Amino acid sequence: MEIISKSADHHFLAMLQRLKTTPQGWAVLTFSLSKRQNHEDVLRNMSSINKYLAELRENSEIEMEFLSSQAQNLAKATIYLFDDNDLVLLASIRTPESKEEIQRIYKTMVERIEAGYSDFGYLEHEFYAYQKFSNQKLLAARRVKAYREMADRHKIATIPLRRETRDQPLVQVIEDDRFTASYTASILNREYDMVLSRNGEDAIVQYIDQAPDIVFIDIHLPGLSGHEVLQALKAIDPKIYAVMLSVDTMKENIVKSAEGGANNFLKKPFSKERLLNIVKSSPYIQGWMRRNSATLA
Repeated sequence: MEIISKSADHHFLAMLQRLKTTPQGWAVLTFSLSKRQNHEDVLRNMSSINKYLAELRENSEIEMEFLSSQAQNLAKATIYLFDDNDLVLLASIRTPESKEEIQRIYKTMVERIEAGYSDFGYLEHEFYAYQKFSNQKLLAARRVKAYREMADRHKIATIPLRRETRDQPLVQVIEDDRFTASYTASILNREYDMVLSRNGEDAIVQYIDQAPDIVFIDIHLPGLSGHEVLQALKAIDPKIYAVMLSVDTMKENIVKSAEGGANNFLKKPFSKERLLNIVKSSPYIQGWMRRNSATLA
């Protein structure tokens, strides 16, 4: 029996790769303890983020220890505790006894945790689903990192100062679509410094690090949605200047963006002129231009 709780996402991905050609005889028990973590609960009390995450981790470690005690009779098994607290048991079940044992373990865990948090599958039948799951865990680890960065109040407190004393204006674009990201970068890079974020989890960390003058947020992102990212960034920086991006102009998205504190909404695809005009509408960009008007002239 092996228990992996550090870099579990990478270990699990590597294990899947090793078993790719011989997935027969492997059972996977998944317990989605990450469902106990709520994005709004994290943001509700910024000063208690680390305490909140620590309590969730402690509870998940208790479940991991219990699962380990139940799986002692399995000849070949690995337990994974991921950064987002999801728990997985990967076990070889090549005998009738081991098949009965894995069924018993699953039933016991379902009664303990909740049926809605539990899943049972076989690697040979759902290999690509578990590969997708492993990629989700990589992204989930970034979310936990983002939450921990949000707990650094001293760093967050310097966002306005770092923005005001920057030599060049900075634009952040949070966009997972490669074409839109490349198109936007080709326009902005000529006049502005730019940071590109491919997902909301990385974007939160980069926002805290870079303190951009304006941020464009795609609504449809992998992992945290654009609306959830905006919610997190508003909690970090109430004076953020944010523009939501979307390929559609559904009234629900526009209203939700406005209610979430977005300053503008930009429909994709957009023109160079429209993008640059919105960038120049940022009060932080305008402030930088005023402070450097003599140099620009």
